[in-house]
Amino acid sequence: MESSSGATYLTKGIRQLLEVVQRPERTAAQGLDGVVCGKTELIGFADDRVQYCGEDIEQLCDRGSFEEVMWLLLNRCSADPDELADLHALLDESAVIDGPIAETIAAVPLQIRPLDLFPLAVSLLSCFDPTPDDRTLAGSTSQFWRVMAQLPVLLHVAFGGRLEDGRIAVGDEGEALSWAGRLLQVLRDDNEAPSPIEEHAMNVVMTCQCLTELRPACFLARFCGSAVNDVVAGLKAASSVYVSQLRNDPFAWTSARMKQFKSPDEAESWWHARQPKTMPFGFRPETEDLRATLLRQQGRELLGSVPAMVLEACAARLEHLQARQGQFPTTDWAAARVLTLLNVPEDRISLAIGIARLVGWAAHTIEQHTSGIPLLPSLRYAEEQEFC
Repeated sequence: MESSSGATYLTKGIRQLLEVVQRPERTAAQGLDGVVCGKTELIGFADDRVQYCGEDIEQLCDRGSFEEVMWLLLNRCSADPDELADLHALLDESAVIDGPIAETIAAVPLQIRPLDLFPLAVSLLSCFDPTPDDRTLAGSTSQFWRVMAQLPVLLHVAFGGRLEDGRIAVGDEGEALSWAGRLLQVLRDDNEAPSPIEEHAMNVVMTCQCLTELRPACFLARFCGSAVNDVVAGLKAASSVYVSQLRNDPFAWTSARMKQFKSPDEAESWWHARQPKTMPFGFRPETEDLRATLLRQQGRELLGSVPAMVLEACAARLEHLQARQGQFPTTDWAAARVLTLLNVPEDRISLAIGIARLVGWAAHTIEQHTSGIPLLPSLRYAEEQEFC
């Protein structure tokens, strides 16, 4: 059902967007990269801190519960123990898919890029939802929770995994995993259950990546929130834009590059041979985001093998070289680094990050719809944010 009040904000947003596009300083080459809208209370920066809905990101990462973060962003308040227990039960109960949808995703050619499965999976889960006609805000929010519960199951099938009664078939070692831990197991080629340290690191990655500083995909999510009260519509729009921006996947490039280095000296030699000497992804000229620092700390907890130690040393050397030029690692660089250490295949890293951002996109859609704030395109982050 369409929102009766959304059309006014939609019209204002379109007019303001056209004004921005038509400004002389906005060249055709720049397009809409970095355009943001409205204002948000979902994320804030103050005194070198990062907050989600008023909660310090450092404390959220320490607790290591992405389920808690999901609840916080969608409800804009912390969950009490009973609410969190109910959410765990809902995600566990909903983590099952029917035969027809499993057969549909299994028929996708094996050579398809994993990231291209992302918007397809969201759309399929929406089509097979048991309440397709409920388009109230509360109904579509419930559908979002089912999408989050079922997405790892659907990807498990897409990657060649098997199901038992519509659920992921795993041994006893995987039964106590959190939602993020289960996703990590699905993304790995060997389907190996993560250790507690790896599971905690995955929860931190998902927490740090679920919200961005209003990038283009967030803009689309908020745009949908101005027009309709269907949360999943915002997910479809945002996920499609996210995938379209990653035709040349910088996350995969970063992971592959770091794994190729045999030593920090080799990494430095590669850097000095670059012309011009700039990193195409992962660094920007400002102080480091606290989330990148938190992710670096997680990476140092994952050095249980010689290849992992070499990768970490090479990444640290490149960061040191960038710091000399006033360039500091972004959350995206740090997340790619940790996911590589977690043995996520390079072509699935951007998929993991996109899944984390589903939560932020849903929260943006809801916030925009319920706040009634007109869309206000801005160029504030145009020169600061990563493309995706």
